[in-house]
Amino acid sequence: MQYHARAQGILGGFSTEFNSRAYNLNNEEAEKLAKSQAGVLLIKLPDGQKMPQPSKNSTDKMVYNIDAASPDFHVQDAGLLTSLTEKKFPFIGEVGLSAILVKLEGNAMSSPVYAADSSIRVIYVAKGSGRIQVVGINGASVLDTKLTAGHLCVVPRFFVASTIADGEETEYLSMITATQPLFGDFTGETSVWGALSPQVIQASLNLTPEFEQVFTAKIKKSTILVPPQD
Repeated sequence: MQYHARAQGILGGFSTEFNSRAYNLNNEEAEKLAKSQAGVLLIKLPDGQKMPQPSKNSTDKMVYNIDAASPDFHVQDAGLLTSLTEKKFPFIGEVGLSAILVKLEGNAMSSPVYAADSSIRVIYVAKGSGRIQVVGINGASVLDTKLTAGHLCVVPRFFVASTIADGEETEYLSMITATQPLFGDFTGETSVWGALSPQVIQASLNLTPEFEQVFTAKIKKSTILVPPQD
């Protein structure tokens, strides 16, 4: 973080000569500009000094209440998932990002998913706690840990992640380094398994035809958000 004021800031780092020439000031004015602020980052305003009110135009452009938005998925007893792209919030597209808010009921699960477009996910836990497992592209477990409110977790490109909430409601926000992210699901109607033929699944997982049918049927009945087990 760069500090522009006070002696340790950008202005204080330049000599009086440089500041005076850059800002068209005399030496006394340049010295005063660079060293008048003695505070560090957080400063207290003098009594009677007021700051301008926020601009509504800027607020509407740069702030979005994802918590109040209609969810993309809502599963009874499991939770909800709300995605945010430039279609809803143009500014997030301008900075090359998108976001997903997940709210899980106690002991509910967000099933395994990966970013198929090579984007990276940064997950921030805003409320509650739970367990996350991340599997790498070689099929090895790379992370199996508990996350609590305030924790930050990075999921590398093409890695698969899944979470299970503890006994309380858990909320986390994923920031994604793509404006229109493409995710691959392993469960539900859009499961990547559903795109494969029975023969490919049998060979890939070494399953009998009978068990492959059971597996495929149960996948189609599953959901992205999974309620707690009875």
